Amino acid sequence: MTKRWVVTAITAALLAACSADPAGVGSYVASGPDGVMMVQITAIDEGRVSGTLSIVSADAKGKTSAVTRPLSGTLEGEALNLTIDQASGASLVTGTLDDDALRLTFFGTGNSSEVVFPKSDAAEFNALVAKTRQQAATTKQGLEADAAQQDRIARRAKIQAAIDADADQLFAKGQELSEKIRRLDVIVAQHGASKGRIAKLQAAQRAEDSSTSDGNYRASQITYEISRVQDDMEALHRSVESYAQSIRDFADDAASLFGERLAECEADKLLDCSRLKSGFKLFHTRYTSFGTAHIREQAAFADKANRS
Repeated sequence: MTKRWVVTAITAALLAACSADPAGVGSYVASGPDGVMMVQITAIDEGRVSGTLSIVSADAKGKTSAVTRPLSGTLEGEALNLTIDQASGASLVTGTLDDDALRLTFFGTGNSSEVVFPKSDAAEFNALVAKTRQQAATTKQGLEADAAQQDRIARRAKIQAAIDADADQLFAKGQELSEKIRRLDVIVAQHGASKGRIAKLQAAQRAEDSSTSDGNYRASQITYEISRVQDDMEALHRSVESYAQSIRDFADDAASLFGERLAECEADKLLDCSRLKSGFKLFHTRYTSFGTAHIREQAAFADKANRS
């Protein structure tokens, strides 16, 4: 009975020794605000170490990247010297390995950084990877929302600038119409003076004795002067008609544009429509006054004396 118990105990110990991982073999996980790393030591054989380094990281824009690289090296006591195979070449890493953690120093250009990898497992790494990816997705969504907000602000500013430009144009046209109305009053007065001049010339012409050569010459000179005065009146009238047509065209376009712009403006409560409304109101008032003054000019011109 005693012999059989001893054999059973030795067999169980041998089986346990065969199934257990060598000291140091396993997974070591480190995490930070921008990602997670896992070193998996898959074999330690007579001081030779092999395994992989897996990194999942997220940048400031919420973009994630994942990479796994093979590593190999030596273990002397607790001291590790490893080489990590990179796409651009090998990277040297030093550190220590004990029962609870893996401490590695990574060397960069002119600097180094130490990372502590507590003993863990792949399940913990996967959970941290999921957390990293979720945080990255949240960051990305926030950035996209900010970008969309900035785009809306930029588009709103562009629309507001167009609205303000239209309002400025309406105010400018309103001021222009005020000047044209004053000019029409002057032209009406000029038409009156020209008609008086023509009437006097015609009276003088009738008084000339066209049967004599001198009288006939003076009558022809008067005819020329009447024609010149009437030409001046017609030139003034044509300039008025040309401007009246252009301002009618502008008014038609302004009425259509005002409706479109106002609808666009009032659709967004953050847009300021007040100057557009004031500009159109001013333009409409001045345009109506110009129309009245234009009718007076037409009447004054139509009542001119006929050419001799």
